Amino acid sequence: MILESVNGYLFLVLFWSFSFASINFLFRRKATSLSFLVSERSVGLLLGTVTTAISWVWAGALFVSSQKAYEQGIPGLFWFTFPNALALIIFSFLAGRMHEIFGRGFTLPEFIGLRFDQRMRTVYIFTIFASQCYAVIFNLTAALLMLNLVTGISKPFLIVILGLMMISLSVVKGIRSSLVEDTIKACLIGFVALGIIPFIIYELGGFSALIAGSGGAKGVFTNLFDPKIAWTFGVPVSVSLISGIIIDQQQWQRAFSMRSGVSRKAFFFGGFVFAIVPIMLGALGFLAANKNLGIPVKESQLAGFSVAVSALSSVGIISFTAMVLAGLVAAGSSALSAISSIGAIDVFKLTPKIARDRELIFVSRISMLILALVGMSIALIPAIQLLYLLLLIGVLRSSLLVPTLLSLWWPRLSSRFTFIGILIGIAVGIPLFVYGSIVKNATISSVGALVPISITLAACALSGFLNKKPFDFRELNK
Repeated sequence: MILESVNGYLFLVLFWSFSFASINFLFRRKATSLSFLVSERSVGLLLGTVTTAISWVWAGALFVSSQKAYEQGIPGLFWFTFPNALALIIFSFLAGRMHEIFGRGFTLPEFIGLRFDQRMRTVYIFTIFASQCYAVIFNLTAALLMLNLVTGISKPFLIVILGLMMISLSVVKGIRSSLVEDTIKACLIGFVALGIIPFIIYELGGFSALIAGSGGAKGVFTNLFDPKIAWTFGVPVSVSLISGIIIDQQQWQRAFSMRSGVSRKAFFFGGFVFAIVPIMLGALGFLAANKNLGIPVKESQLAGFSVAVSALSSVGIISFTAMVLAGLVAAGSSALSAISSIGAIDVFKLTPKIARDRELIFVSRISMLILALVGMSIALIPAIQLLYLLLLIGVLRSSLLVPTLLSLWWPRLSSRFTFIGILIGIAVGIPLFVYGSIVKNATISSVGALVPISITLAACALSGFLNKKPFDFRELNK
């Protein structure tokens, strides 16, 4: 324990106070539905690049990069970093296209509803709610072990405190709260990645110490394109990340919040900026794997933190902890902000009455509260199996990958057959993916991730070729 419990609570309070004050200082005007949901579509290239890159650094990524480097050396770190960066770069073209055809939009389900029909919109609403619920749960639990070690606060109390922190910061200004939290997160990550980590590397032996641990803890993973790791880890994680970002309302909300002509560049550059983070944090995993350094690693997910503890004073460790805390809170708040737009635009605005500005903000905040309470309730379940929830979300997202891509460019695509293809893809993919993971058969898991994509691709092709009435994209901006 680095801090006594009282100081641990003080640490959390100081972080929350600084974040709350920053949000209110930078955005003083009263929130409107347009500012709350899409920041008045005013986000420029610099902030857009930072927020897209940093929001993609979910709390777990701050541990997974060093964990994969520690466990699987160079190929492990590569297959974590490359698909993540590639996902942002691919999304840059989707965001640019969306701005061209539906620049006044708010959410992906809103676009899908106008492009197809209400049943397709409902599938997307359900999937996105499940995805954001998982995001909240994961970010509430990802760093619990480390925060418990540093602050001495019990895990259940930490879940409640962090959940309340996410809610209280998010409801103030919506997406603008999230943008401020991303900026704080970026500053702390930059300080650790470009300041503290180079110092640690220097102190522990420099570049030669990194090379000595680049094969992972077993010392055998030196081939960048190791076929076993590419198949068992690279393929499933690539499918999950690319399909995940394509239907991720957190990223679509950021895209809709950007000025015209900015989104494509922001996400493209954001992919390269993002890559810096896991590479630098992965360096800690290499150091942990260097047996000559003798760094004790009790939990592989804390490999990077173990290196930090061995090389830094308590001030450095607290800085590292503040970075993780910022990443955790910002990622959770981003999920709450994303669901607020779904609640306001895709649920409340479907009612016959005309939605007033004040009502939209109220519903947005209620949506945040519901998601946070659901996420906190599940996270508080003892020994919650996040793996199975992740598997469910992964198959749901991969089933929507092809329809989402084609909906933006192919006017002949319709909901006929596509909707049925999505349901079949989910029904076939989930059992395969879950079974493969339970029996630890990577081949079955990888097939389970690819089957929904194949099924929906066939359904979309059939739907498009039989459709005699192409969609007019000009209808979206009327």
